[in-house]
Amino acid sequence: MGTSRRFAVLISLVSLAPLGLLAAAGCSSSDPAGLVAIDADANAGDAADATADVPTFEADDPQGDLAPDAAPAQPDATAAITVGGNARVTATSLNLRSGAGTTNAVLLSMPCGSLVAVVGGPSASPTAGWWNVRYAGTTGWASGTYLVAESAFDPAICGAATPDGGVDASAPPADAAGAPAEITDIFTRAKGGVGYSYYWGHGSWAAPGGAAGTCSGSCPSCSHTGQYGADCSGFVAKCWQVPSPSPITTDLHPYSTYDFVNSTPHWSKIDRKTLKPADALTYNTNGAGHIMLFESGTDPFGSIWTYEARGCSTGIVHNLRTAGTQYIAIRREGL
Repeated sequence: MGTSRRFAVLISLVSLAPLGLLAAAGCSSSDPAGLVAIDADANAGDAADATADVPTFEADDPQGDLAPDAAPAQPDATAAITVGGNARVTATSLNLRSGAGTTNAVLLSMPCGSLVAVVGGPSASPTAGWWNVRYAGTTGWASGTYLVAESAFDPAICGAATPDGGVDASAPPADAAGAPAEITDIFTRAKGGVGYSYYWGHGSWAAPGGAAGTCSGSCPSCSHTGQYGADCSGFVAKCWQVPSPSPITTDLHPYSTYDFVNSTPHWSKIDRKTLKPADALTYNTNGAGHIMLFESGTDPFGSIWTYEARGCSTGIVHNLRTAGTQYIAIRREGL
């Protein structure tokens, strides 16, 4: 880059900094290898094909000298289901029953990818290998054949279907304040955005499967086509519905990561160890930043499931990843 151009870029960056608009999201992407999806209680399904790509990194900063965000975490195939932990459904639809074994009544069905809280098990008799789990406020028994530890779950196992993702499904029934219902709404909005493009300085999307748009280049100097998309802060603000409710199709970008880190008009900083579904992890350092919506993970400093507008090359995704120590935790008011 020539001296005059470099000087112009730096002047532009300095002039934008007070507005918090330099909150850039470092991004990466990788597609997990395909596994097999199975129908409950014992029907075989089709293999889910996916291509394993070498992770690529993009620092959304014109100087290109900022460390990229963490790569998505890879599932730990050796992880075991434990009481007190979480598990995911690997069947196309897995029955939650009143007792261990297929002779017991079906309470409900859990779609592929559903997050369940493991409260007991495994059973020994009369039917072995079933786990006592809680899903959507209902506690029952499910076959361990079609459950894996949360950290061992690979979303490719669900094929073309969007993993249920839990939506706080392992939580107890809603309390008087109705918080779980609000959390469900937040994740419903987040799910709807998955697949849409990264759109610097914007925040909107339509129905799942709509025109996603495209992003190319390195943001903020990236180019975008299409009506819809969001960057990381626009995505979380829309999911959280801050500063006020708005349709997902209405394009708004009220905050940057600088705002999420340094001000608290509709959220507050919390201890990361107390992270709950629908909280957010964010950072803003030296003009670079990112924010993501936390979905689940027993260790907030380990592998976690998130919804996020990850970057120009990846768009809005639901992925298993890690978050560095630079991230702080914040919680929206009313949660």
